[in-house]
Parts: sequence; C-alpha cells; structure tokens
Amino acid sequence: MEENIKEYLEERKNIVNNYLNVALEKIREDSPLYAAINYSLMAGGKRLRPIMLIATYESNVDNYKTILPFASAIEMIHTYSLIHDDLPIMDNSDYRRGKPTCHKIYGSDMALLAGDALISLAFEIISSKKLLEDFDAKSVLRIVYDFAELSGAKGLVGGQVMDMVSMDMNEVDENLILYIEKRKTASLFMLAVRVGGILANVSEDELINLTQFAENFGISYQIQDDILDEISTTEELGKDTHQDRKNKKATFVSLYGVDRSKEIARDYIEKAANYLSLYNDKYKLLIDIAYNTLERIK
Repeated sequence: MEENIKEYLEERKNIVNNYLNVALEKIREDSPLYAAINYSLMAGGKRLRPIMLIATYESNVDNYKTILPFASAIEMIHTYSLIHDDLPIMDNSDYRRGKPTCHKIYGSDMALLAGDALISLAFEIISSKKLLEDFDAKSVLRIVYDFAELSGAKGLVGGQVMDMVSMDMNEVDENLILYIEKRKTASLFMLAVRVGGILANVSEDELINLTQFAENFGISYQIQDDILDEISTTEELGKDTHQDRKNKKATFVSLYGVDRSKEIARDYIEKAANYLSLYNDKYKLLIDIAYNTLERIK
C-alpha cells in the first residue's frame, strides 16, 4: 500500500506541476511579477491539496484531466499564503521548500504583490469561460464561493490572524489551537475535497462527510508540521525550524509536547478515516493518503 501511494502521489504531483507551468505561460510576457510568481509556485512542494482534490474526483469519476484547472488554482492559493506567511511582517522566514523565501530574492514589495496576483489568477482560472462550458454553471459558482469563503476571513486568513494574535496571549488552550488549525490549515484541504466532490456530483450527505474527513485530516497535518518544526533541522525540512517556539505560537507541541502530539495527530487521522468508512472502499485512496502523511513523524 505504502509504495502504491508513494507512486500515486509522485505521478499526480508531476501532472499538477505540468499544468501549473502551462497556466503560468499566460503571464510570462505580460507581467513583471512572473519571475517572483514562478519562483514560488514552482519551487517544489508535495502538491498535496490539489492531489486530494484529484483523488476525491477519481474516487467517483474516471477522467480527472478536466479538473486540473481547479487543482492548480488551489495550489496557487496555498502558495500565496506561504509567500505572505514568510514575510518579515509575519513569520520572517528565510527558507521555504529548500530555497530562500520569495521576499529574500525579490524583496518584500514584489513578494507581497506576487501573492496578491496568485489569488487573482486562481479565481480567473476557476471562473473561466472554458470551465463554464465543461461543467454545470451552478456547480462552478458554488465552487467559486467555497474558494472565497475557505481562503478568506472565515477560513485560511482567519486562522492566520488568530495565529498571530495568539503570540501575545499569556495562556492558550486546546480550543484556541483547534480554532487556528481548522482555519489556517484544514480549510484548504476541506476546499480540495469539496471541489472534487461537487464536480463529481456526490450527494449532500457525502459532501458533508468528505468535508469532515478533510477537517480532521487538516488538523492532524498541522500537528505533524508543528512536530517537524520542533524536531527537524532546516536542512531536513527545507524551511526555517523552531519558528513556533521562537514566535511563541500556540500549538499542540507547546501545550502537550512532542510524544503526546504524535498520538493526537494519529487520533485525528483515525477520526478522519471514520467519516469515509461509510462508503466501504470507495475513498480508500484518500484514507491511504491521510495515513501516509504520518510517516513524516515516525
């Protein structure tokens, strides 16, 4: 199972990367931001969010090639958030994905604008005339709404805000940490599986269970990241480490320590898998991907 999942992840990552390269061609000649955008978007990364969108759709429909625009748009939203997160006014990070961060190469002004441009490009892609011809217009509109909600103040941005605010708090508890992690990290995983489910025309009940799966998986994934920040080196992780401790961020690691956090991370994967167990082996691919992420913290 493990080898099959690794092969699947690698194959789908390459497909997403190829599409992202094509998507960026439209701004190569038109925008002086192309270099900064390309540098950050194509710097590497697991492409886990777009892959989970594809995996959700593939669990229901054979041909996934038509949904690549949506998958690429999610990666653009994710990359914009990383660019902004790394800025001196936020986490002030020097490395991301094994390379100097965008602002270290192009300056904070161009990095900020590159992130802004990636948001706009993502929405341009998912609302294009071509997609409105290929998919039901009501479904596309629903997806556009989900993109806006889950990447905005109720989702990703809202989580990032509370992540920053929590640094000034004397006391934090598990509820606050969950609030941050559900929005800051889980929101884009929720978006990924919801888009895959909507495009595959799953039932509303199924969409709810997919969303719950992604929320619990996203919490686990962030806990895993927090563990890696504590126990890894910059060389191993490809980005600055010990940032959470330095910035006094509210995490499960700061609250419970590494060993207990590993147990909690596994618990949330199991909770996630339970939401999809209703469908027998239909979503085995998603469940296997979720469990595979735990290999990072063994």
